[in-house]
Amino acid sequence: MTYIDFHTHHVPSAADVVAVVDGRDTWGLHPWRATEELIVPDLSAKLAIGECGLDAMQGPSMEVQENVFLQQVALSEHVGKPLIIHCVKALDRLLHLRREQHPAMPWMFHGFRGKPQRLHSLLDAGFYVSFGFHHNEESLRLCHLERLMLETDDEKRPVAELYNNVAAVRGIDVSFLCDAMTKNYLAFFQKEPLMT
Repeated sequence: MTYIDFHTHHVPSAADVVAVVDGRDTWGLHPWRATEELIVPDLSAKLAIGECGLDAMQGPSMEVQENVFLQQVALSEHVGKPLIIHCVKALDRLLHLRREQHPAMPWMFHGFRGKPQRLHSLLDAGFYVSFGFHHNEESLRLCHLERLMLETDDEKRPVAELYNNVAAVRGIDVSFLCDAMTKNYLAFFQKEPLMT
């Protein structure tokens, strides 16, 4: 079995883990740092743009954050790479921007902890939704499998532990869950998994 960690800040040591490591495999300007100059590096080896987004609890003004986020949306479309999104207390604005932008590239809402109503808003808008160790179990059960992703984010626990927890909550085999996550990886990143 291969465990895919869709968003992490730690390079895994396990040989059976494919990890999308923030900063190594992705590049973006986090909303907390939205006042920094947007200097785009060579993105050819990157899987996605992010994490980027909106945070009403931290960082500069929402106007500044939104401007920088929209620049990264345009970059995502230009280079043909999906977005990994950090969003705190700004979901309605994020959904509005998605409707306004009509992106061709997929967007993933990372670290989702919200209730089912919020989940359905994201799914209806076409988002992939990534869950970590801290999540709403009802939302996790209700998330469409083809839009579900799993991540450890800044947790140091092994991603296999998360897969075991999620499989138990959803009443499915871990191997089935691993296969589903591999399909979602291929659909989202539009490339074969890269073993790390």
